[in-house]
Amino acid sequence: MCNDSGCGHDSENTRVNELITKYKDRPGEVLKFFREYMEIYGSLPSKIIKRAAEAFDKEETEIEDLLYSCNILRHATPGLHRISVCMGTTCYLKGAQQVLKAFCGELGISPGETTSDGLFYLEVVRCLGACEFSPSVMVDNEIHPHVNPDKVASIIKSYI
Repeated sequence: MCNDSGCGHDSENTRVNELITKYKDRPGEVLKFFREYMEIYGSLPSKIIKRAAEAFDKEETEIEDLLYSCNILRHATPGLHRISVCMGTTCYLKGAQQVLKAFCGELGISPGETTSDGLFYLEVVRCLGACEFSPSVMVDNEIHPHVNPDKVASIIKSYI
């Protein structure tokens, strides 16, 4: 195990401790802790969920349920780019199912799958919070507004 600061473990531990301190005594801020952690490190290892559960005085399963329901944690997110197609009520009513079908056709995968080249992971989400832009799609952390099936190919090409 590496204990010198050159391997990154000490600096990561220090940063995680700073984040915990920042959010620990603020009610309902556990999600902000995880979002900020993800912005810095890009992934969320189980050891961080365990540390946060202890720090925020929660059960690990409670933290995991919260993270899954808010689309912060996924069972699997292989692929360089994550495409999230919103199926919230507004997006659904404005044609999101056709948009999803177009993504499936262009990528040759179904929701919950990754393309064979490892570039794209496709998922359906309940809401992206961008109802005014419906139907909306998020690729990585970028919202694509008013998506229709004709726009799908160009969205995909912009990430290749």
